[in-house]
Amino acid sequence: MLDNLYQDMAVETEAQVRIGTTQTNWISAGLAGVAAGIVFGVLAAIMMPDMMGMVGALYGFGGNTVVGWIAHLIHSLVFGLVYAALVTTGQLRPYAGRVLSGAGIGLVYGVVVWVVAASIVMPLWIGWMTGMAPPVPDFNVMSLVGHAVYGVLLGAAYPLILVRMGQ
Repeated sequence: MLDNLYQDMAVETEAQVRIGTTQTNWISAGLAGVAAGIVFGVLAAIMMPDMMGMVGALYGFGGNTVVGWIAHLIHSLVFGLVYAALVTTGQLRPYAGRVLSGAGIGLVYGVVVWVVAASIVMPLWIGWMTGMAPPVPDFNVMSLVGHAVYGVLLGAAYPLILVRMGQ
């Protein structure tokens, strides 16, 4: 048990020291974003079965869950890259390289993404693409849970993947 604790501390320290703006950082952020997006997508499919169809509607494919999944994973990738851009510069850098503090930063990031992208931009975009009139903002609690989980997993996975990739 003590060995695992020391390994976890070594992973956190190594990632913290090496976090920066290298190609490996971007790849790690993209992989962490997609992995977190898969978990979020599975949760969404259970909690909100129509969500992936609505994501497909953003691109003119309303009800198409395959297009919704593809778009969702691309969004997850892009939001992972944005996360890396935010945490590799400035005062968050030392904390983003640790699993626990990275998860905390990720939680805040997931909530911000939920407020801006899911609660404001998505309903406006769906209204524009479909003629529907969803509420703006649309503060859906299940969506908040999904985005919070996404952020926690993104923030925790990012330094772990960095270390595994030898950064």
